[in-house]
Amino acid sequence: MTKTAYLLDPETTLFRPVKLQDGISFKPLYELIGCRLIEVVRFDEKHSLFVDEEGLRDGLTAFTLFEGYPQPLAGKLVLVGGDGSEPYTSPLISIEDASAYFTCCRPVVDPVFATADELTPRGLLITGALLGFQLRFERRSPTLVEGEA
Repeated sequence: MTKTAYLLDPETTLFRPVKLQDGISFKPLYELIGCRLIEVVRFDEKHSLFVDEEGLRDGLTAFTLFEGYPQPLAGKLVLVGGDGSEPYTSPLISIEDASAYFTCCRPVVDPVFATADELTPRGLLITGALLGFQLRFERRSPTLVEGEA
């Protein structure tokens, strides 16, 4: 027997159902997320998220904002039914409804160019000269993938 979970990858923004073998092991969750330590985050009274506890590290290339949660969640996350204890169950919420709670983000570096011959402490800069870089975050809704893997 199998059960379903929803897997969100903030790198690709893909949010898709996946099949998990029935049982009481967290091993399939570790494999889906690709981590050493799992953290459980309450989604609501009937659902839990499993995330990489060490996901917020140097070299972060994407993360997920979860509505109402105080910090970003890094790495892949898995939504299951239940309170986070074993055994977990298939989600009772549709993947479409669940996706409304997430925003996938990735840092983007934009070049900043001089405009109209700006005067700086070191002298005059010609229009179009590179002044530096500015960081912004691109925000996207999850992209739903139909069917189970």
